Amino acid sequence: MPIPHDRWLPLKDPRMTPEGRWESMARFEPSSEWFSGHFDECALVPGVALLALTVEMVRRQGREQGRRIEVSGFSRVRFKQLVFPDEELQISTAAMPSGPEAKLDFHITCRGETVAQGLLKASEEAPRR
Repeated sequence: MPIPHDRWLPLKDPRMTPEGRWESMARFEPSSEWFSGHFDECALVPGVALLALTVEMVRRQGREQGRRIEVSGFSRVRFKQLVFPDEELQISTAAMPSGPEAKLDFHITCRGETVAQGLLKASEEAPRR
C-alpha cells in the first residue's frame, strides 16, 4: 500500500526486509518547514525530525499489519552525523513482536553512514471494539 505524501514526514517505499526489519526511505526537500529557523545560514534536519520519522514509520507499518502500535519514548539515542536538505535517508527498525510492549532498535543511515541510532519503546494497543 503506498504511503500518501506527507510534507512533514516524507516517508516512502516501506517494506519488510528478509531479516524481518521494517524499512523506509525519506528525503526532506529544501522547502521543508523543518528548516524554518533551524540554522538559516546552513539548513540542517533537526534531530527531533529524525525521531519523528522513526515513530511515524513504526505506526504506519503497524497499520499495514492491522496493528495499533504507539511509541512512548526513546533511550540510548545517538546522533552521529548532520543531515542536510535533499539527502536520502534510510530508516530501519526491528519489527514489533507479538506482545503488548517492546524496545525496538532503530538505525537511520545516509549514503551508508549511520546518522542516528537507539531504542524506542513501543506498545501495541488492543483492537477497538
